[in-house]
Amino acid sequence: MSMISLFGCTAEPLGSYLKALAVLRLVSEQEDTEARGWWGRACFCLESTLDEEALAAFFLKRYSPTPILAPWNGGSGFYPKDRKVGIEAIIGTTDSRFAVYRAAIQFAQQIPQVRLGKGASTAEEDERRGCILQDCRNGLPDACVDWLDAAVGISAEGKRAFAPILGTGGNEGRLDYTNNFMESLAGLLIAPDRKTPVANLLANALFGTATDGFNTGSVGQYDPGRAGGFNQGPGISNGSPANPWSFILTLEGAASWAAGLYRRQGVAYRSFLCSPFTVRATPVGYASASASDAGLTRAEIWAPIWERPARYVELRSLLREGRAAIDGKPAQNGLEFAQAACMLGVDKGIAGFVRYNLLKRRGDSYIALPAGRFKVQDRRETDLVRQLAPLLGEIDRQVRDSPAGYESLRRRVDETIYALMVSGGADGLRDVAAAVGRLYRRILTTGKAVRISKHLGQEWLVQLAYCPEARIAAAVAGIWHPDVGGFRGHLDQTSAQFAWGGTNLAERMTHALERRIMLAEARGSKHNPLGSRCRANVEDVMRFLEESTDENIIEDLLFAFTLADWQKIEPIKSPSEDEVEAWPVYALLKQLFLPNSVSTAAGDVFLTGDLSVLAALTAGDVGQAARIVIRRLQNAGLRPIEANFQGGFDGTRLAACLLIPVPYSAALRQIYY
Repeated sequence: MSMISLFGCTAEPLGSYLKALAVLRLVSEQEDTEARGWWGRACFCLESTLDEEALAAFFLKRYSPTPILAPWNGGSGFYPKDRKVGIEAIIGTTDSRFAVYRAAIQFAQQIPQVRLGKGASTAEEDERRGCILQDCRNGLPDACVDWLDAAVGISAEGKRAFAPILGTGGNEGRLDYTNNFMESLAGLLIAPDRKTPVANLLANALFGTATDGFNTGSVGQYDPGRAGGFNQGPGISNGSPANPWSFILTLEGAASWAAGLYRRQGVAYRSFLCSPFTVRATPVGYASASASDAGLTRAEIWAPIWERPARYVELRSLLREGRAAIDGKPAQNGLEFAQAACMLGVDKGIAGFVRYNLLKRRGDSYIALPAGRFKVQDRRETDLVRQLAPLLGEIDRQVRDSPAGYESLRRRVDETIYALMVSGGADGLRDVAAAVGRLYRRILTTGKAVRISKHLGQEWLVQLAYCPEARIAAAVAGIWHPDVGGFRGHLDQTSAQFAWGGTNLAERMTHALERRIMLAEARGSKHNPLGSRCRANVEDVMRFLEESTDENIIEDLLFAFTLADWQKIEPIKSPSEDEVEAWPVYALLKQLFLPNSVSTAAGDVFLTGDLSVLAALTAGDVGQAARIVIRRLQNAGLRPIEANFQGGFDGTRLAACLLIPVPYSAALRQIYY
């Protein structure tokens, strides 16, 4: 057995990937049934009885081409105005390896609807093509079946669907793959020009060796780097250097992409699901991704990479199954496919995928844009991301006339989810939560009446508890009181309790605190409506006071965490803070804004917030605010340390800190004698 590194068959671009499939299939079916192939670091590797020289000899002398033809398409060579170089060469040759191909062409030429020509109306033409395809399936040799399966899916009800990997049934705009395939065969194996270095071109296609024998030709969607000519436009050169052997092997590889999914699952699935590992496009995760790509992308193809040697029969089974599932259901789009890969919801033996987006980038033509490699691995973050699907689905259904900027924010959520699936990590999870929070903020603060019945689970709070910004956001989002209610109403512009206004986060938090204190007074509450099932650390508050936290992250996460079901969240304890020191002025002011009681000589008492304290702070008079608090504490029978709290403090930021729930630890009790 020999091991050959096929440096001409790399995982990118798509055409090169398909060449690798073609080599494994053709060698296995026509030369060595025990041949095995796998993906190495640099290229595809083949193990068989053939060495490099014998492999080249096989393709040059014994290779029998798959009968690839599409008589239902205009430009396929079967109609009067079509180029017929390839068809005529195959019909005219006596070479035995073209015998099946020759018979298939002759059969197709006799199909009545082919001989009648194009229908008079769109409906008639569609019916005519359907009849041709059905006749091809009923009468063409068995060697054509894989090709027909790869090109067009037919449901049990007879409805047709085109596999995106082959355009629309074997053509792309005016480029008919099948006619170009036959013409390339004629130019290499039947009647090659003396100047055509057939063997050198084959060595380039298989082994990546250099050659100067390229000719001008179309490469279709399979090689974006060559599509459109040297300069991708008019003026200097409008040709494209192409290797006809590469085109032949690419089409042979596409025939390996045959699938029976559409026949088995019926018409309930969209047409692109008739092709393996093919889903609806999600335009995220590649450099040129933009919102407009959603309407310009035909589909996504996730090409599997396997690193252990496999025979073609195993690969064929893998491709025909094409499994990528979430909770037992096939992945429907790129994001779901990424999640399936991270949940090990794909077939065993697959090490990763090369993701291709079929994008409209050249007029009405498409390119298979490589959108990165994706490693198959089990990520714990996937379970949390799955919680977002029903939640985001509810938002999408309810937000019909979306506010300005909504679409870009919604797309940003998808981008962060995909990035998390690629790289994982707690910071990636935080970015996802923040993106959801920005989206929800745009909805709530622009007056959209949205009521979400789905929630984030407690696991989000637990996994993000490492982050000071997340601890602050969770503590504020979890504020609830039987008389005043939860915190979400202060964020929702459609609510009578809306208070989220101001030029910065500190001002907005202060306004929300003022509103809660006023509501508590109006409803006769005997203690502050500032309790929460989550509490930040005093050290976190000190960071906020010192402006060493990311306030954008805090606000984004605050909106995200209001999507948690706080009535079901278990209390999350804060670590011990016995050694933490707090600013004395903060510790003093916080005494009036605690949700719990304070011990005095006369027993435990509940101190209530004072609006005059907040007014003094927002006016910048920290000293006056401190004097009010000292007097209130003394009247309650407490003995606070009297000190000078005149300057050096941002009053509004101090007021905002009074909203954040924290444990009543030694750090806060330090202001008493």
